[in-house]
Amino acid sequence: MSHVLPDSRQEPRLLDELGHLDAISRAAMAAALRPALPGTEDAVAAALSVAPRHRCLLRRWLAALTGAGAVRRDEAGVFHRVGPTEAPALHELPGRYARLGFPPEMARLHRAALERLPTLLSDRVTLADLLPEDCDIVTSLGAYQRNIFTGRLHARCADLVAAEAARRGGAHRLRVVELGGGSGATTEAVLKVLPDGHPADYLFTDVSPLHTGAAAERLGVRTALLDIDTDFTAQGLTAGGADVVVAANVLHNASDVPAVLRRVRRLLAPGGTLLVVDSAGDCDTVLTSMQFLLSPPASSRYAADPRARFTDRRTGTDTVFPTADEWAEDLTAAGFAVRTRYPDDSAGPAPAGQYLWHAVVPEKSGADIEPLRLVLNGRGDEPVCTVDGTDFDAAAVLAAVQHACDPRSPDAPARFFTDVADALAVVRPRPAADSAPPPQILVLTGDTAGAEAALRTWTRGGHVTAVPSTTPPARLLADLELLAATEAVLPLTLVRALPTAPTAALTDLSALTRVICPEPGAGPGDAAAWAALGPCLEQTALPPRGVEDGTDPAAAADAALEGLDLHASVDAVHEVARAALHSMLHTLYRAGCYTRPGDRHTAERIAAAVGPAPDHRRLLRRWLTVLTEEGLLTREDGGTLGCATDPESYTDLDSVWRQARRRWRNAHGTDATVTYARGSAGELLPLMRGERSAAQLLFPRGETDTARSLYRESATARYQHHAAAALVAGHLRGGPGARRVLEAGGGTATTTEVVLPELERDLGTSVEYLFTDVSPFFLDHARARFGDRLRYGLLDIDRDPVAQGHRAGSYDAVVAGGVLNAAVDTDAAVRGLVRLLVPGGLLVLTEPTREEYWVLASQGFLLAAPRDARAATGASFLTHAQWRAVLAGAGLQPVADLPADGHPLHPLGHRVFAARRPLT
Repeated sequence: MSHVLPDSRQEPRLLDELGHLDAISRAAMAAALRPALPGTEDAVAAALSVAPRHRCLLRRWLAALTGAGAVRRDEAGVFHRVGPTEAPALHELPGRYARLGFPPEMARLHRAALERLPTLLSDRVTLADLLPEDCDIVTSLGAYQRNIFTGRLHARCADLVAAEAARRGGAHRLRVVELGGGSGATTEAVLKVLPDGHPADYLFTDVSPLHTGAAAERLGVRTALLDIDTDFTAQGLTAGGADVVVAANVLHNASDVPAVLRRVRRLLAPGGTLLVVDSAGDCDTVLTSMQFLLSPPASSRYAADPRARFTDRRTGTDTVFPTADEWAEDLTAAGFAVRTRYPDDSAGPAPAGQYLWHAVVPEKSGADIEPLRLVLNGRGDEPVCTVDGTDFDAAAVLAAVQHACDPRSPDAPARFFTDVADALAVVRPRPAADSAPPPQILVLTGDTAGAEAALRTWTRGGHVTAVPSTTPPARLLADLELLAATEAVLPLTLVRALPTAPTAALTDLSALTRVICPEPGAGPGDAAAWAALGPCLEQTALPPRGVEDGTDPAAAADAALEGLDLHASVDAVHEVARAALHSMLHTLYRAGCYTRPGDRHTAERIAAAVGPAPDHRRLLRRWLTVLTEEGLLTREDGGTLGCATDPESYTDLDSVWRQARRRWRNAHGTDATVTYARGSAGELLPLMRGERSAAQLLFPRGETDTARSLYRESATARYQHHAAAALVAGHLRGGPGARRVLEAGGGTATTTEVVLPELERDLGTSVEYLFTDVSPFFLDHARARFGDRLRYGLLDIDRDPVAQGHRAGSYDAVVAGGVLNAAVDTDAAVRGLVRLLVPGGLLVLTEPTREEYWVLASQGFLLAAPRDARAATGASFLTHAQWRAVLAGAGLQPVADLPADGHPLHPLGHRVFAARRPLT
């Protein structure tokens, strides 16, 4: 246990130091606004060119200054300075931050922000731009959480987790889920105090791969990507699957805090614990620093109107943080019992307005059943509900809902009535004055949408039949006919499976008027299939944020890019390419070529000076070709190559890569790609001579961290992974029986880690995924990460897969993420993979179709000389037209070719191809 207790002697000192930081921050606000005063809010915003996404922040500054008496607002809405504007005491920041326990990075970052407030407001720079070039971005942006007062909250949070572990005893594996783990400050505190030997299952989640990747590597915990604004079960979490949920400084980011709390309530098992650390109001210090990160991203649809991003009580306001009382009200309304709040009212104001709430899920549902009692009043002894064959009258339903508590129970009625109890927090049923015939509705157990539909059905005097979610399509069709059901609520998989079932045409569905699909993705084809059977199909779900159609792979891929400035990403790629080209020139310079302006050399002279190993002669020729195509070398009379670039532009590698690193990090949040490329750039001459191993640079000490970062980090990688996942899931969705997927060249599993969860969410245990690679090294790494979620096998794409023991015609989908460019003969490799597909099976592959100069100066040393269309040109990658010819030559029918023309990423040439094997 940490035994961190409040120190009454320490509290006044903390508050005094925070008060001084707030005063310095307000002085900087006033200095930034001074040129625009007097003026209305609109006039101030115009004078300072405030970016629309920061208008809420400007209004909160004006409110803070008005409250402090530094600014006054007259009846016409004009703001005026009050008294002289004092210069902010920036020199005090290091000492005050140090006395509050912050790392030095926080004082440096805040000073940089205070010195540039007008440019931050106008978006001419971002907070990330102010970070030192050589810093770790996760550590630097997480510095604000590492201090005495937040540390006390984290320690108290950790003690409560440890107490829960001790209460449950060593025989129970405590399941902890952390939401929005960020920099991992809370995670560290909790992991330190868990009792030795206690079996804890800790899942660290965050919306950003940057944070989940850092947590996995630094803390060794399981991680998962999770958007708190989207249904947790749809993202792979299990209802009732957590004993403790920790949410530190994250829930205020939700678009709807009460909705997220209801999701957390459903995630927790009966008696489970929720620990929330969050702010209950503005802090002037944070308003001039980390609050810039809370404005909607420039690429967000809310950037023009930040007030629209919230849909709870904060909508239409500038408020980000609920008050302490509002936090408690929202927790209670979501079905939690609030045990304590730390610090409580007796301790005085909380430093920086931060609190810890300790709340629990009651062992019983605690649902307010009075509205349901009024709805069922007068139904007497008649069955109002049938769950898995058991009838329930009104009294039995009320009793079952009141005592429901465990969504994990194997008992179907228990699961169903737990869902109904949860639904009562969302749907407040009232008797309907509807004279229409009472509906007969069929729903599935374990489906929250079905539980909400049940409440609405009872308001209309109807009967509900709930059947297990595992009921086969043929049996569901028989149930619909036998019950003469008028309505049905079905998930997308069954919406697609039932009309195509062999017995569908023989089933009498004349009573069924509508089928309701609560998930996105149903299209015109699905509606037509149901219309042919009689009922109309209605889709009631709103699509996930950023995805207009859940089955559209382009939309799914674009959703993965939300928050990124794609134009900045493209610019960063071009800057990295420029740095790579200059690194090639630097290598020639080190070999004694192009050391003076105007130098000229033949290709033979250059090769003699560089001395490439036999395997790399082709690569050196490719360098000279691209340097000439890009105008850095010029081909002159007599076949010599002149250098059109001043040697000063490429002799200093640090200068060459500095701008590339800054742009890349600003665009993507991290710079692992540039770190790797810069490291390779310094080793190019020994790499070219065969004196240095490119594999050792990519996999230092036999670790895959560097390579995984490369294949995750860029906008194109994110787009490709999610488009591939949506294509495979869409192809397999609704098919009969177990579905089989083979991934070729799985490597570091960065494609796997996106595709597999998507399939598990869609298909559950009915997907069999074979992860293959040519190297046992990658199979071992994947096995350590994914365990028995995958099967594993060796596969060399340069040899016939069937000859290697893989059965022809046995896979519904084959995925090849960025591997086929490593094949010696792409045509033969694709034909081999096609042999593995069943008729109608789908091949999904992701590939570059344009030369990537940074690859030529790094991973290019690992590529074997090709014997396909690339052999004639010396190119590393097939062109777009060549790829289409390869797929057509393999007898495949085109399905997708992404991204589309006009997409910001299209010019980069990274493609996602999907093609289908014909049925005959």
